[in-house]
Amino acid sequence: MADEKRAQRPEFMIDSWDFSSHPAQPITHDLQGAPQRWFHIQRDLPGIEEWLSASGIPAPLIDAVLEEDTRPRFERNNDGFLLILRGVNLAEGERPEDMLSLRILYYQGAIYSFRKRPVRSVGVIRERLQRHEGPESLNDFLVMLIEEMNNRLEELLDVIEDEMELLEDDDRGTTAERQRQLTALHRRMLRLVRFVRPQLTALERLGVDAPKWLEPDNVQWLINERDAIQRELESLEMLLEQVWMLREHLQQEVAEKMNRNTYWLSMVAGVFLPISFLTGVFGINIGGMPGVEHANAFWIFCGALGVIAVVEFLLLRRLRFW
Repeated sequence: MADEKRAQRPEFMIDSWDFSSHPAQPITHDLQGAPQRWFHIQRDLPGIEEWLSASGIPAPLIDAVLEEDTRPRFERNNDGFLLILRGVNLAEGERPEDMLSLRILYYQGAIYSFRKRPVRSVGVIRERLQRHEGPESLNDFLVMLIEEMNNRLEELLDVIEDEMELLEDDDRGTTAERQRQLTALHRRMLRLVRFVRPQLTALERLGVDAPKWLEPDNVQWLINERDAIQRELESLEMLLEQVWMLREHLQQEVAEKMNRNTYWLSMVAGVFLPISFLTGVFGINIGGMPGVEHANAFWIFCGALGVIAVVEFLLLRRLRFW
């Protein structure tokens, strides 16, 4: 009876693989922590704490991997390390920049990964393992997981760069529309920087301590992935600079349009100012106004206004007001 209960897969266990042989084999029984094993866990289901405790994992580490709000970080302990990463959210209807948390616990030669929502990078590796095309060892798995998460982030940055190029085209949309789209894009990039920068720090710290757990080849691959996320962060920072440059360009466009419109309104007001004065004066309904008894006074007055307008136009033209 005890063996049957032990062999039963817990509800929170999404997947489990044994890397002690190649190709890796799925674990269908004896779901206990052991070297060269990977356990992928749904962290918001009951029973996890008890199972982790039974595998000999200390309570502080259990609290760390099950904590609700986290940011990318790396923490070393006597028997391994805790690595918390963020991956692009590729779920349908979700915003990719709302990056998903993936907690990776390397403890006594085994890897435990924890997720709340599906992470596409993990799904890619699981599919490869099922086709016997996955990583050859547990260390390969760790490096491949980081590589896949970097690949998803790089794909998102390519999309953002394309959107940025479209916004830089002055012939696409009005200035107001481009400003709204630019603000939304800026907000997306700020969300990414919020997680990518500490993620780079976490991978740098992992790279320093990696020789204690990984083979030299894996360490070099890990350094390559650290450099990759460094380039991605630099690309993000460059895009943010482009956002500010484009925002200044759009604001300058708006200012130029306002100045131009204000200028022409001033010109029109200047032309009609003396005319308005004369019409105001001759609109006074009191005795003694000249031309009141003259039959053609109105037409003579209109002609005089027309002559004044033409003279003002020619004078402003000669003075090169436009």
